[in-house]
Amino acid sequence: MDKGLTRRCAMLNGVVFTAAVVMIGSLSIAPSAKAEEQIESITWALPSIPDTLFIPHAWTTYGGAIMSLVQEGPLTFGDDLTLEPASADKWEQVDPTTIKYYLRSGVRFGDGSPLTGDDVAATFKYHMNPDSGSQLASFYSSVATVEATAPGEVTVKLKAPNVQFAFTAAHMAGFVFKKEQLADRNIGTPEVLPLGTGPYKLVKFDPTHEVVLEARDDYWGPKPVVKRITFQTARDRQALRLAMQSGEIDGTFDLAISDVDQWKALNNVDIVTAPSLGMYALILDHSAPPFDDIHVRRAVAYAVDREGLVKALLKGNGEAATALNPPEMWSGVLPSDEVRAFYATLPTYPFDLNKAKAELAQSSHPDGFDVTIPASNADPYMVNILQSVVENLKQIGIRASIQETDNNTWLAQYFRHEKQEKHEKFRMQIMGYYPDFADAANYPDLFFSSANAEKDRMNGSNFRNGAVDAFLKIANETSDPKARADALKGVFRIANEDVAVVPIFWPASAMAINNKYKLTGYTAFWYNVPWAIRGFGLK
Repeated sequence: MDKGLTRRCAMLNGVVFTAAVVMIGSLSIAPSAKAEEQIESITWALPSIPDTLFIPHAWTTYGGAIMSLVQEGPLTFGDDLTLEPASADKWEQVDPTTIKYYLRSGVRFGDGSPLTGDDVAATFKYHMNPDSGSQLASFYSSVATVEATAPGEVTVKLKAPNVQFAFTAAHMAGFVFKKEQLADRNIGTPEVLPLGTGPYKLVKFDPTHEVVLEARDDYWGPKPVVKRITFQTARDRQALRLAMQSGEIDGTFDLAISDVDQWKALNNVDIVTAPSLGMYALILDHSAPPFDDIHVRRAVAYAVDREGLVKALLKGNGEAATALNPPEMWSGVLPSDEVRAFYATLPTYPFDLNKAKAELAQSSHPDGFDVTIPASNADPYMVNILQSVVENLKQIGIRASIQETDNNTWLAQYFRHEKQEKHEKFRMQIMGYYPDFADAANYPDLFFSSANAEKDRMNGSNFRNGAVDAFLKIANETSDPKARADALKGVFRIANEDVAVVPIFWPASAMAINNKYKLTGYTAFWYNVPWAIRGFGLK
């Protein structure tokens, strides 16, 4: 992966807790094409289209690919992944627990109404309200208050210093809604399309099938090159390639790396790759039998052939995971070579069916059990991973089956944190996750914090550990790299020892685009930024 991320994240972390720092500037993104290079329309395929366009209730990368063109936060990520101004033209770290955002003048929603501090404050408060059911609530757990403190000014007070919060205004958790729309229970439906201050506005939504956007002439930033973007879903991966070959679609994200050679064989397609910083892992419910037994969790961990999956599914374009974080996610905290040296000291569970059988024999379920594992059939890897895992588990006496479902159903089930019934009572899931921002505490905070072992939060394993919570508190409240590194090392030692999750692999990322077009701003955060104005145009 790109070692330049080390410099990028160091810059970000240097901003977060410097008192009275004011960040001012204009977006340093790839320029849009000239007016004469305007493109009337493109059709973009996604593996799945949400059943609602209200991000707080449909927090997915595919939803982000759509809504990042419609909505934006006070800040955004530049092409080098650093924080940059968006609807706020500057922001200020007044002290370790106070952040002010100063909104850009002339920013309007898609209906022509002006953006106000009340809209920003209402959006942040919506996520903070436990009754909202926001899947992004965890990003606001450190916030004490948020208020519009002057015209065009929003002040956030934190409960304690928090390194991660600086990024919240730039990713999907920071996408700003019009205050009045947040009170409408139908927001996100075809009848109440969300408004935003981004370069496009929604004009049509057929849930799970199609979304149509039109460029805004009154956008405050670079003029969109493409006037109309239609998002569609493809029936399956083969149908997607055929649609690309025939010219029915102009591009798509989230290619299965195992399919890249077939895509490269198409004479009208360019393949663009980037480090994903993503991870795949099995999520085992620690709160109920059989996965409350450490020996069962170890048995499952030993039964995953990570190296074989990297070869078969990623064609070597990725790495077998020995912990939750890819080494590059530690950038700005610890160099990747030191991370790898640290990972080598951790308890790990390389593929070994004999050890898996021995662990199961020591458990309270020596004769095995039945388990059904839900998986999204829109994801490029989940089902194929589980086919391998299920076969290996069968050999040690665990009778597993896969429950394929659409992406929206799979995600909703994951967030419910409900015990499964009948033969599905033994909770085991699979998760593919990509970063909200490049910080070493992002993943462990989401997946290991006790506070997130609740409905609508990401800790689906219901893993709770007081020492881990204490280490995470240090990692989140200090900006000192050594103190953060030491705390996060403590987190990962416990997590690997307890098999908090079962890491599988860290994949690369790839997209396809019709070779008459270019997209120079494709990054690991393609679902958080307005990609269609990041160097998209005719070659």
